Amino acid sequence: MKEENNQKEVARWKGFIDTLQNESEWQPNFPREEIWNRYNSKLWYYHSENKNGLIPVFLLYSHINKPSILDLTKEHSMIGGFLKEGYDVYLLEFGEPVIEERGIGLAEYLSLYVDPCIKETLKHSGENQLSLSGFCLGGTLAVIYAALHPQLIKNLMLFVTPIDFNQIPDYRSWVEALKKDELDVPAFVEEMNIIPAPFVRYGMRALTSPIYLSPYFSLLNRAYDKEYTDYWLRFNQWTNDHLSLTGAMARDILTYFIKENVLMKGEFTLSGEKVDLKTIESNTYMISSQYDHLVPTPISTPLLDLISSEDKQLSEVAGGHASLIKYGISTGLKEWLHAHSK
Repeated sequence: MKEENNQKEVARWKGFIDTLQNESEWQPNFPREEIWNRYNSKLWYYHSENKNGLIPVFLLYSHINKPSILDLTKEHSMIGGFLKEGYDVYLLEFGEPVIEERGIGLAEYLSLYVDPCIKETLKHSGENQLSLSGFCLGGTLAVIYAALHPQLIKNLMLFVTPIDFNQIPDYRSWVEALKKDELDVPAFVEEMNIIPAPFVRYGMRALTSPIYLSPYFSLLNRAYDKEYTDYWLRFNQWTNDHLSLTGAMARDILTYFIKENVLMKGEFTLSGEKVDLKTIESNTYMISSQYDHLVPTPISTPLLDLISSEDKQLSEVAGGHASLIKYGISTGLKEWLHAHSK
């Protein structure tokens, strides 16, 4: 028994050191094809080998993170989960912005990236509607798009999606200064043209700093488990791998969401176009996380009272902000999506 424990201890420390020294890059775990691009942004198509004949799933991730969290490893892959269930999957991957994109804000991300990709998906799949799945700020974009084009979105699936930005306690003090025009942060960030990725990462860590210590203890505790260390490596890479942000988009996030909290008004105007959340009639499945310090449940759920959808479901699961994404799709979501995708 003592010898067995010694071997396990050696394997644990070896796995810990090897994982921290592993500099290999993430690679997609399932075959995919690029079918659209604009600068560094791409639309990926994942073909299911077990087609179920139902409408495709379109994944819309946040524009400040890479979407590798949706396909960390073959065993921990939401994309793989959808493929296994027989759905063709389309993923819009926002790329590192180039200087030509410095003026791209909220309206432009919707009209020049999300809209063309959804229409390309419909054309490519031969369908008239799809299931739109949005994650974090990608979910916020998905909600606005579903309001602008309700006829195209049959199902709306939202993961840890911020809606009521007044509910974020960490913002409270400087949000008040922003609302009173005591801070002109939107004008400042717009002048930056493109905000470097390290700035974005530091900003996110200021909100979630305790999260970044405990993973190393978790790794040390289970470093003898190769499957776990492979997952830990990719997840840790993802947490440190943010995208740069256009100054125009940073301005719009601060103005529309933080300062004006426009989504809670039900309707608002974006670049002269009316966005009315009551026009959303898509079947809606909202997923929140019990231990999410970044987007807790009360920030997401107000949407359910603003939209006109008759079929609305809330699922609150255990875990943090990203944990519910990395483990794939639940049995409840599988059953709901199958029933609503015919």
